Amino acid sequence: MTGMLRVSEIFRSIQGESTHAGCPCIFVRLAGCNLRCRWCDTAYAFGGGREMTVAEVVAEVERYPCPLVEVTGGEPLLQPDAIPLMRELLRRGRRVLLETGGSLPIEGVPDGVLRIVDVKCPGSGETASNRWENLESLRPGDEVKFVIAGRDDYF
Repeated sequence: MTGMLRVSEIFRSIQGESTHAGCPCIFVRLAGCNLRCRWCDTAYAFGGGREMTVAEVVAEVERYPCPLVEVTGGEPLLQPDAIPLMRELLRRGRRVLLETGGSLPIEGVPDGVLRIVDVKCPGSGETASNRWENLESLRPGDEVKFVIAGRDDYF
């Protein structure tokens, strides 16, 4: 567990989205994003953050007695060491969710991680960034998310 991550924040809250809405959840928000969606509510995670080893992130998560962990961003898949982080969280018995903007390949995400893939609708301004191949790679239990900003998003 020697990999490095740039972490925007780690906190406990209530999951507000997905089929896990309403459940207590630990959020590991990684810094950096390759997209600039018009409605983004986490632009503060585009940069900054602090360097942490995978082991340090896992230790921080383990401070919370909560089985559900979401790795999010920014765009977590921009950081190669997000994969070993998710693998270690699974190994330690956590239920792991990954929320990704859908522009990067999801095939390398470990089995057991529930992948929540955003499909960028026209209102996002990022439709051209959709990696449509990700839809072919979905596994049972994975989820697809559409943020609807206006009537044009119901294409």
